Amino acid sequence: MNISTDYRYSGLRRSLHWLSALVIIWALISGTCLAFFPLTADVQQWLGRFNVALTLLFIPFFLLRSVLAVLQPKPVTTALTVRQQRLAATGHGLIYVVVLAVLFSGVFMLERPAPVFGLTELMPPLRAGAATAFFAALHHYSCALLALLVLGHIAAVIVHQRRGIRLLQKML
Repeated sequence: MNISTDYRYSGLRRSLHWLSALVIIWALISGTCLAFFPLTADVQQWLGRFNVALTLLFIPFFLLRSVLAVLQPKPVTTALTVRQQRLAATGHGLIYVVVLAVLFSGVFMLERPAPVFGLTELMPPLRAGAATAFFAALHHYSCALLALLVLGHIAAVIVHQRRGIRLLQKML
């Protein structure tokens, strides 16, 4: 059974979705490698700096995506029950909140200046100490929760696609 959607997200929202997917998946995978695998000091330093710079540049794009998610209507999906639509809305809302927690805790955990691809340098907003340690812990737990939410999101898309509910086409 091939059930199509009633319409798609705007081109801007689709572009921001895929940009978000690329940055978030990259940061989760590379961050996991930094945390759990033995890497050379050069690779650790490069990955750490690259991830900080990439995610700092990503913040305004994700904020725009968040504003659009609130202001623009969602495409109608008659193939899902009201309960499924509420569950999807709750899951997406959690993803947005957790991504924002990851991004902002990442900024507030900084204890030294962060170069941004040679363009500028972000100075730490707080002095190193208990507050930055709190935000570092929040960042690590938020990253773990985000990884679970992203895996759940991908699994839900796969289940729906296999059932003939073409939700992925709204984002293509």
